[in-house]
Amino acid sequence: MIQPPDAPPPPPPHHLSLPGARTVITIAVRAAARALDQTLNTRSMMCLTADPGVGKTYTLHLLRQQHADLPTPTLLPRPQARPDDLRHSLYRRLGLPGDPPKDPGICDDYLRHALARTHHLLAIDEAHQLSPACIEYVRYLHDDPRPQITILLLASHPRLKALRSQPTLINRVATWHHMEPLDASEVPTAMRAFHPLWHDTPHHTLTRLDSLWAHGNLRRWAALTHQLHATRHRHPNHPADPETLLRHLRPRLPRTA
Repeated sequence: MIQPPDAPPPPPPHHLSLPGARTVITIAVRAAARALDQTLNTRSMMCLTADPGVGKTYTLHLLRQQHADLPTPTLLPRPQARPDDLRHSLYRRLGLPGDPPKDPGICDDYLRHALARTHHLLAIDEAHQLSPACIEYVRYLHDDPRPQITILLLASHPRLKALRSQPTLINRVATWHHMEPLDASEVPTAMRAFHPLWHDTPHHTLTRLDSLWAHGNLRRWAALTHQLHATRHRHPNHPADPETLLRHLRPRLPRTA
C-alpha cells in the first residue's frame, strides 16, 4: 500500500514490534537531526551511516516526524536494482496517478514536474546496495535544477566503501554523518525511557547488560527487552528479573573496526 504524500508519517516502528516501547531521542539522533537540518538548508546531499542495529532507519522515521510538513518519499531499493526500479518506486511514492510510464523520458518528466512543486526530502534506505547505474540516476535527480530536492542516503557503515568508491557521490555528498552507538553513560536513562520493564532496574545491572551484550546497539537492546517481556509473559507468577537475564547471557564481544 502506498502512503499518500500528504499523510502524516506513521510512528517509528520498534524492532520486534515491542509492546510498550517508546520513542527515545538519543544524543546520536539529535546529532543526525542537526546534520540533516544543515543539509536541508542547502538542498544538497547527505549520507547517514551507522553499524547495523544502531538505528539508521528508526532515526529516519523520527526525522520524518520532526519534518512532518516536508514531503519525504522513501525508497528501499532491492539489491542490484535498476534505474527503472528507482524511477517507478519514486513515481508511486509521490502518489502520481496510474502506473509509471514505461518510457524513461516521459516518466522522468512526470517526476520532475511533481518534485518541482515544493521542496522534497528523498530518502534512500540501504543505499550501499545501489548499483553504479542507480547512483548515476541519483546524480541526475540531484543535479537537475528544476526539482526542489534534498537527498538523504542511509548506508551500513561496514559497507560504506562501496559508496565512497563512486566519484559521482564523492563530489556531491555535502555531509557524511556517522551515527555512534549509545554511550555507556547514556544507557540507563535511555533504556528506562525506552520501556517500562527497565524502570526499576538498577543502574549497575543496565550498564552490565550493555557491556556484556548490547554495546549501545539499539537492536540488541530491543532483543533483550523482548526476551525479558516474553519470559514474564510465560511465567507471570515467577517472572524473571533483569539480574536473572544477566546471569544467562553469554558475553558478546563488541565489534572492532
